[in-house]
Amino acid sequence: MVHQLSVLLLLALLASNAIAMLVLQRTGALIHPLSRTMSLERLVTAHHAALEAQNQVGAQLLASMITPDARFWIDRGADVEPFDMRAEEQRLANVLRERLQLAPDLAVVMQLERVTGGHAREQVFSPAGWAPLRLRSSIELPDGRYLNTLQHPVGAYEWRKVLTYSLPVTIIPVLLIVMFGISRVVQPVKTLVQASERVSRGEWIAPLPLTGPQEARDLTAAFNHMQASIARHVEGRTRMLAAISHDLNTPITELRLQVELLEEGDAREDMLESLEELSLMVRETLNFVREDAVQEPTLTISLNGLLDDLAKRYQLLNQPVTWHGAPPILLTCRPLALKRALTNLIDNALRHAGDATLSLCREEAGTVRLDILDHGAGLPDAWLSRVFEPFVQFAGGTADGQKGGVGLGLATARACVQAHGGELLLENRPPAGLCAVVRLPAAQLRSSA
Repeated sequence: MVHQLSVLLLLALLASNAIAMLVLQRTGALIHPLSRTMSLERLVTAHHAALEAQNQVGAQLLASMITPDARFWIDRGADVEPFDMRAEEQRLANVLRERLQLAPDLAVVMQLERVTGGHAREQVFSPAGWAPLRLRSSIELPDGRYLNTLQHPVGAYEWRKVLTYSLPVTIIPVLLIVMFGISRVVQPVKTLVQASERVSRGEWIAPLPLTGPQEARDLTAAFNHMQASIARHVEGRTRMLAAISHDLNTPITELRLQVELLEEGDAREDMLESLEELSLMVRETLNFVREDAVQEPTLTISLNGLLDDLAKRYQLLNQPVTWHGAPPILLTCRPLALKRALTNLIDNALRHAGDATLSLCREEAGTVRLDILDHGAGLPDAWLSRVFEPFVQFAGGTADGQKGGVGLGLATARACVQAHGGELLLENRPPAGLCAVVRLPAAQLRSSA
């Protein structure tokens, strides 16, 4: 935002200078006041010398006035033919006529033009508009001859010199001051964006300081209040569910004791199994909710190291988990939460397919992709997204014929991955098997090289 606003301001300042140049070129005085006075004084002196040109003194004076910037000569014809003079030329002619007190019938013609012969008020944005000026004059003498002159007055707007001074003076201080002001406004917003990104990944941060203009302070205060309200909500929900879990465990325990006193039989075993399932659901539900309340710090870790630890743990338990390694990748995450999510995915593959293979790579889009593959029967397409819903289980059984969990493992894993700004999805892979794809955003990644 700072760069965009600075560029817009720079363009606005350049446009204002260009407009000012165009207006002055069209309406302003083209000759500098001092140069105009000097040119008129030369013309007055030259006219007096021309009147005395018959004697030697007058001729010498007129000849001595010739310089590289001015030339004066007497001729039988006018160098500048009469034409409809413009406003500035007419003003010069009137001032000269008044100072010389010329008779009304004597012609005074003055033409202001560029040294290239072009219009004095050429377009300022063309090279011809920056060419030096020249003033050509023809003054009729009483004897019918003409005093012709050619002068090169200094322009009032020599744009090379004007811009060399005006552009740094008008643009640099304004840009510095405005960029400082913009930075003061934008910095709290940038801090707020970074804090929002961290909160979106499940982190809880200290209240942000109230800095910057009033609007930025109000926005920061609203963010702090929002974060505090969310924290109170999560804490209150966790406490409520913990209390519910405690209250439910008491009657479940009592029922278990009463059922265990019954005579052995199928009915007793069915009731004990139902009570165990109910107790498991209560525990898993409480663990699922507690995930939101865990205040684990965010760290930058080696994702390869985390997968190494997981693979070794399963291999020590004689579980068929395969991991062949990958190029080193660093990941900013909450390690314990991410490890629990990956554990749920691996356990799900082992439970339903009997094996799991881990694969890690960096994609062209700048994301990292972690695949957890198995060689099971896969899932119907309609169930690939439905199994992420809490307490939803596919009725396809497990690899060892045992009953699965309560349907919270995949929901917990997806919530954790999404909290890290990534995505989790399931894909069937031919000829058989399921692939759990974990993608994490490039903004949280950097190569260890």
